[in-house]
This record gives sequence, structure tokens and C-alpha cells, in this order.
Amino acid sequence: MSCIVADAGPLIALAKAGLLELPRRAFGQALISRTVFDECLAQARSHDAQRIREAVDAGVLVVCDAPDWPVGRPVPRLDPGELSAIALALHHSAPLLMDEKRGRRSAAHMGIPLVGVCGLLVIARRQRWISNVHDVLTAMKRDGYYIAPSLVHKVLQLAGEE
Repeated sequence: MSCIVADAGPLIALAKAGLLELPRRAFGQALISRTVFDECLAQARSHDAQRIREAVDAGVLVVCDAPDWPVGRPVPRLDPGELSAIALALHHSAPLLMDEKRGRRSAAHMGIPLVGVCGLLVIARRQRWISNVHDVLTAMKRDGYYIAPSLVHKVLQLAGEE
């Protein structure tokens, strides 16, 4: 079965939008490291943390222990969640759902295929799993998820909404 490994940022954004099933639908299985899971639940009373916990309980997201960092590879200066997500993606030869710029740069340098939350939304729109991307992006931005205006424009073009 194919899979994708997810970092905390995109999961929290998808939880806020009620779209946590998208990574699994698009990639077969959605794996998260225990460290990423703990980061997502850091504010255990927040609605998005509850949704993430429910997604794990339902098997929509699968929590895994991250493997040790690969021997011989320099360890990038990233937070523990990003490091564990990259290590898990390397271990499973899986794409990585990550939006954080430094983490994406490090993962790309290691040859890991990358998908951002915006790319996932384009996939979902093309598969007709969501009716439009614009409203989802607007809600994510309203909830504090930063998306560069130039990226919004490009994503809406790719989704056929502009």
C-alpha cells in the first residue's frame, strides 16, 4: 500500500477545515510520527487537536515511531517534528506532506517527494472530493494558516478556479 507522511502544520490546517481524510484518500495511508502527533495535541482542548485525535482513533491517520536518523546523513537544523517526519518519509520511501520552508528544503535535498497542503487541495478538487479550493483556502487563512498570496493565485489557477 502506498502512503504519505505528514508534518504537523498541514494536519492542523486540514483539521481546521474538516479535511483530515484527504491525505489518506490521495495516497492510500497517512502516517505521522509520534512526535508530530504530540505536537498536534499540544493544545489538547483545541478543536483541531480533538479532530486529529479522532482521526488517529478512526485509523484515518496512523501514528508510527520514527526511525533513528539515517547514519551518514547530516542532521538539518529543524524542529523535532519536522526531523521525525523526514526520517519517517525516508524510511518508507514516501512523499512528505509539509509546508514549512526550511523543512521542505531539507527534504527536497534528500530526494523526498513533497506535497504541500495547497497541492493536496488541488488533487482533492481534481478528484471532486471538494467542491472548491477558494473557500477552503479562505477558511485556512482566516484561522491563521499563512499562505502566500502568489501561491493562492497559482493554486486557484491549477484548480481551475481562476
